Amino acid sequence: MEQYQKNQLKSLLELQLESGINGVLKLETQVNSWQSQQTAVLVINNGCLVYGGSKIPNGQQFAKYLGDKLKPDLIDAALSFASKKLNNSQSVRELIELLVKLRVFSWENIETHIYKQIVLLLEKFNSHPGQAQWEDDDNFDLSFGADRHGLNWIRVKQDLSDRRQQWANLESIIPAMDAIPNVIERQLSTVQYTKIREQLKIYIDGRKTLSDIATEMDKDPLVLANHYSNLVKSGVISFDSHPANHNQANINQTITTGSPQKNLPTILSLDDSRIVQVSIKRALQGDYNVVLASNAAEALMYINRNSIDLLLLDVTMPDVNGWEFCRMIRKMPKFEELPIIMVTARDGLLDKMKGQISGTNKYLTKPFKKEELLEVISKYIKSSKRL
Repeated sequence: MEQYQKNQLKSLLELQLESGINGVLKLETQVNSWQSQQTAVLVINNGCLVYGGSKIPNGQQFAKYLGDKLKPDLIDAALSFASKKLNNSQSVRELIELLVKLRVFSWENIETHIYKQIVLLLEKFNSHPGQAQWEDDDNFDLSFGADRHGLNWIRVKQDLSDRRQQWANLESIIPAMDAIPNVIERQLSTVQYTKIREQLKIYIDGRKTLSDIATEMDKDPLVLANHYSNLVKSGVISFDSHPANHNQANINQTITTGSPQKNLPTILSLDDSRIVQVSIKRALQGDYNVVLASNAAEALMYINRNSIDLLLLDVTMPDVNGWEFCRMIRKMPKFEELPIIMVTARDGLLDKMKGQISGTNKYLTKPFKKEELLEVISKYIKSSKRL
């Protein structure tokens, strides 16, 4: 395990690339206690970067990931067909090459997507001290194009340098990508567009960094920073270097409504946004006992010890996404019939299909009106509550 300081990751990576070998560089950040520790992997084949992500996928997982991003309507059928034609089921290259021949993807689109992903990953990890561990490994045999090339490292370095300059230009307004935005409530009404106001309420909670929010929104953090810089200038948001309350125990504490009333159904809401949770609590209290959890571990601990009548579930959370959490509890006999409503800002057709497949009963898009939430919940509580 080798330690590196802030802005030293590029040099460390360059040494591995110059060696011309195959392997995986495992990274882990070393950040402040109130921040989430980040891990990632970089895959090098023949001295060239070919992949970067949170973990190394197998061929099927990688193809599905690309398909969800690039061709969501085609990937399932194409992957089913291609898998039957493989000579080597372990080869990532062979599977992707076949999907390219089937015109599901093009090499150009694949390379462009992976390139952007690696640039953002390196930018994030290079901005913190951390540790790196090298492992010889040639199982992930990805390369691009007919000539089987890797990513252009000179271009990657230049783009990282250009982006660093752009971040520096924003420094007087936004100190870093890990700065934490806060909404100035009294100025929120000055934002002209309702959709922007609602997004600010949903994503900015005084705990998440700019980088965290960009990840949740599936946006480039630099693009988001430029947008937020205009809101800073107009006094709508401000930035801090750490949360207003960075006591981890307090941040992760499960919050429940006052004393539960025995005659009311109990609803558990799992969402890591404090603002969203407050909105849900205000909408439901009086009609239901409302329990609020900010992460999957808290939610699991509660439902294993207490009975609930309905679960409200966000998709995007720091420890496990909503689809995975739903699939996990659906495997438990006691929760097979539990009504689960997905409440999320992600309203794409694919997202809704994932919700159905994972076992949700209903998909409700943020922002929502109080009456809409109550109407949806009343359908499931009435049918499931034993009177």
